Amino acid sequence: MRIGIKVSPLTVLRAGIPNYILNLLRSLAAIDDRNSYFLYTNRPLPPGLGIPSRFVQVIVRYPCPWIQLWYQAGLPFRMRRDRLDLFHDPVYPLPVALPVPGVITVHDLSGVTEPRLHSPRVALASRLLPLHLRRARRIIAVSEYTASEVRRLFPDTAGKIRVVHQGVSKGFRPVDDPRVLSDAAAEYGLPDRFMLFLGTLEPRKNLERLLESFGSVAGSIPHHLVIAGGLGWKYRGLLRKIEDHPRRDRILLTGFVRDRDLPALLSLADFLVYPSLLEGFGLPVLEAMACGTPVLTSSVSSLPEVAGDAALLVDPLSVDAISSGLMRMAGDDGLRDSLSGRGPLRAAEFTWERTASLTLEVYREAAGGPAS
Repeated sequence: MRIGIKVSPLTVLRAGIPNYILNLLRSLAAIDDRNSYFLYTNRPLPPGLGIPSRFVQVIVRYPCPWIQLWYQAGLPFRMRRDRLDLFHDPVYPLPVALPVPGVITVHDLSGVTEPRLHSPRVALASRLLPLHLRRARRIIAVSEYTASEVRRLFPDTAGKIRVVHQGVSKGFRPVDDPRVLSDAAAEYGLPDRFMLFLGTLEPRKNLERLLESFGSVAGSIPHHLVIAGGLGWKYRGLLRKIEDHPRRDRILLTGFVRDRDLPALLSLADFLVYPSLLEGFGLPVLEAMACGTPVLTSSVSSLPEVAGDAALLVDPLSVDAISSGLMRMAGDDGLRDSLSGRGPLRAAEFTWERTASLTLEVYREAAGGPAS
């Protein structure tokens, strides 16, 4: 097969969807030497991504200031020229004039179900999702939860949904090298004992309730709260709440953390706290587990599916529940030891090689089968 994949998100090397695309490409390269791959972008990809040269990078330029016209007008023309058998968009907006069978990945439906948690631009773009779902030959959902939401809201698409979980990169493992740990602690200014939040600063991560919960328990535990992640939508309001927090001296903002430093930060943390309101998958939970870091996370959306019995689950809408969970994690050594032992076993069930293998099966279906 001649397979096209949109990779333009890789020009912005951040967590989330770029991480998904990059690991999918690397793993497809490791397991598949029969098919040809064409990687479409409107700008050159940065060097050092580890994508083999046999994956052909195709830069599609279009002489128009509106950036999406490269995708809607220039890309379909190039697909015909490259004689593709199918096209995969890992974000989901397929070109209107798509000349080949299309596969899209749906990471979550929060833009549809909870538009208040997103910027107006994302919420507006999500209104077009039903069109793209119906035009796709196959739909990849990154969790059973996401698949169930697609079926509930768009039942006519149910027959073409396939669940393909994400994986955990092999670099996520416990770090025990004292020099690596001390270097990470020094670079990010980490305290001796801390709970770690890992994610973008945005409303759906539920940081406001986490801050309130931390304020209610900080006097009873020795831990600092370390918030590690880039700035997202409505971050200014969150920063104001942090600056005005009565325990501001016990809260550390690291900013965005490089991928190579994440295992060390996770290994240094007493536990991860991830009380998100809605996640299509929730990869930080598995990354922490792979490092042997105990996890406290939400009892809603995809997070129970991903965490299994290897995390402490709390109601993310209840400050009291989060506070109680923080107290248990901070004060119960036996609980932390138990979760630390179960976590790596759970994380080992999610590999990028399996993600790539199942995605390749979806490609074969899409190229050879009718729309369901």
